[in-house]
Amino acid sequence: MTGSSTWDLRSVLVTPATQFLPWLAAVVLVTWAGYPGVVCVTPLAWLIAARVGLLVMSNSTSQTLRRRYEEAAVAGCVLGLLQGLLLIGVMLLLLPMPDSERSQSLLFGVILTLAGVPAGAASSLLTAWLVAHRLDRS
Repeated sequence: MTGSSTWDLRSVLVTPATQFLPWLAAVVLVTWAGYPGVVCVTPLAWLIAARVGLLVMSNSTSQTLRRRYEEAAVAGCVLGLLQGLLLIGVMLLLLPMPDSERSQSLLFGVILTLAGVPAGAASSLLTAWLVAHRLDRS
């Protein structure tokens, strides 16, 4: 593997952003169709992080396996954060709710975001590890 000893920021930032775009598009389209509650399935969208781990392992220019694992985990965190921010934004701006429930909704969104960041990291890292071990066996 050729590459530098520094982090491949393209893998860490661009990969999760590009994998987030289809989820963003789905949420926007379904919300536009009148169903803003679709954003509440965000925990299911955490599985997108598995693809992020695969892409980081496959495309990173980092030399060491440990660095690629780190990049995969951080990229999963970035994806989880993006998904959480989308959840909070849609919930607070587009879901119809009484003002008395807004603070509870914000708390729910923050909790899901705080859960999504490590969930994204774990899913991405696990997939990266599986890819590395599959490559070792072949």
